[in-house]
Amino acid sequence: MIYKLLTTFLVLLFTTEILQAQLISWRDLIDGDLPQPTERIYYGADSLQFGDLWLPDDEPHTTVILIHGGCWFDIYPGVEIMNYMAEALRRNGFAVWNIEYRRLGHDGGGYPGTFQDAAIGADYLREIAGKFYLNLNRVIASGHSAGGHLATWLAAKKNLPDSSPLYGENLINIHAVISLAGINDLERYASYGSSSCGENTVERLIDLEGRGENAFLDTSPVNLLPLGVPFVEVTAAFDAPVPPFFGNHFVNAAKEAGDDATLLLQPKAGHFEMITPWSDEWEEVLELFQTILD
Repeated sequence: MIYKLLTTFLVLLFTTEILQAQLISWRDLIDGDLPQPTERIYYGADSLQFGDLWLPDDEPHTTVILIHGGCWFDIYPGVEIMNYMAEALRRNGFAVWNIEYRRLGHDGGGYPGTFQDAAIGADYLREIAGKFYLNLNRVIASGHSAGGHLATWLAAKKNLPDSSPLYGENLINIHAVISLAGINDLERYASYGSSSCGENTVERLIDLEGRGENAFLDTSPVNLLPLGVPFVEVTAAFDAPVPPFFGNHFVNAAKEAGDDATLLLQPKAGHFEMITPWSDEWEEVLELFQTILD
């Protein structure tokens, strides 16, 4: 009897923790009067090829390439879901380049368009750096969920073979990566965790049917290690879409490849607390941005 009561108590306690951890959803991040960027700038001809630039009051000490998530799908919010985070970084002296890109469901989304947009958008910083006094000697790539994958991929892009359609030269230099619940091993996620994003989402993203197993080689960061720059993966204990074992696995792989890689586990958080400036978890994330290049 005592054993049953204890078990029931532990289950209730654990369930309560989960419910508390999941209070923040993506809808909370797009409600109300959102803070607005300094300027919207197009890096391509498509209506979705733009970035929102957020400038601090003083000359920026660091530039952040920020990429939103949403399962690489058009049905979820775009750049606006990162507006609160971008504003918080701006207030702390960062210049933020919040990139929009074509996703699954958009004309040109998927492979190679999604990846090309992320790369062209990031590289476009060089075109606007002079006008806006951006510091390109301190560039952090960061993204959330599917955006974490793209941010990490940007840092790994220099390792692409020149046979890949995604290969490019004269890339923007990225000096550190902060991946927020990033999906950085696409094959592993497709096999074990992609149901949160829908059936065959990763496979569609990389055109697995048309390209075969090699489709992972130029799209999945774990296949492009080492990154060669400091890397931090922020993961949350109660993250249903991207459970923490994905982040742990990638950090271990990066370390084995010789990278300076760190895992930050947030024990009481879900998927969105880490990008929510009014959460306790945000303070940990902000500290990472302030210290990762020091």
